[in-house]
Amino acid sequence: MRILTLTNDQVIALADMRGCVDELNSSFRLLGEGQVESPIRTRFRMSDVRNILLMPSLVREKKDTMSLKMVTIYPDLGPAVPSIQAVVLLVDGKDGQLKCIMGGTSLTGLRTGAVSGLSCRYLARKDSRKLAMIGAGGQGFYQVSGVASQLELSEVSIFDLDGGRQKRLIERCEKELHLKASAADTVQSATARADVVVTATTSKTPVLDAAHVAPGTHVVAIGAYTPETRELGSDLVRKASVYVDSMEAAMEEAGDILIPIKEGRITQESIRGEMAGLVSGKVKGRANDSEVTIFKAVGLSFEDNAVGWMVYDRAIKSGVGGWTEL
Repeated sequence: MRILTLTNDQVIALADMRGCVDELNSSFRLLGEGQVESPIRTRFRMSDVRNILLMPSLVREKKDTMSLKMVTIYPDLGPAVPSIQAVVLLVDGKDGQLKCIMGGTSLTGLRTGAVSGLSCRYLARKDSRKLAMIGAGGQGFYQVSGVASQLELSEVSIFDLDGGRQKRLIERCEKELHLKASAADTVQSATARADVVVTATTSKTPVLDAAHVAPGTHVVAIGAYTPETRELGSDLVRKASVYVDSMEAAMEEAGDILIPIKEGRITQESIRGEMAGLVSGKVKGRANDSEVTIFKAVGLSFEDNAVGWMVYDRAIKSGVGGWTEL
């Protein structure tokens, strides 16, 4: 068995954010047509903070493509060790042969940034120019890049408790995305003039509430992925039009949704719809320019499948990567 191997750096070199967004748009359309199998991730708790996630998927179209991602989450080892690391396997769905092993850390960043960008395509105001990025960790640049791929951003204000990470993200946004980037001392100062707000933190309690968000803002929440953690306050969730990547996954994992439901502030019926519905046109998006919209994503395994196979096809065509015999 001959297997292609791609490093995280090679994955980044082969991908472009707009291409990733377009791939996810197509895959969410297939999801709505019943052509995607994407089980809720299996989570093994190693401790209160250490987890291992397993995420399989199958996408049917011109060819059956399968993927399996394993993610390790070890946020307690200090800044010298990445808190999240991942590997992705690509498998031919027709014959079960393993085709590729690729760095999943960069792939996770790309597909998560891309789904946030996709939400902006359908839910953000078209004249949105200013982004507030709450959290400057490993997801920070991918999130800014995803939003910038869909909107004509002119500037980004970045808040993070770690000044070093904040500075590094500012420099990267200026150099690679040609955005005016600045540091914010507080969440409120970051969001004061924002048209789009992205939260990508490891906080277990809300970092963003209604008082931080102006009318017409689109909010993307991607940091929390367990029932007991959240980044958004209940007042904000209650007043906004809320959309999710998957209703099934949100009802299992999204504390940003589950906690306000438990509090009696909203019901499951308060959620306007899923991304697949937005893509197909079956779900109505933003109603007007003063509406506050929220897109809550917990991450779905077929997103890795879509972007991973795009990268694989490009690697084969360009001759990038190494080969291993098993």
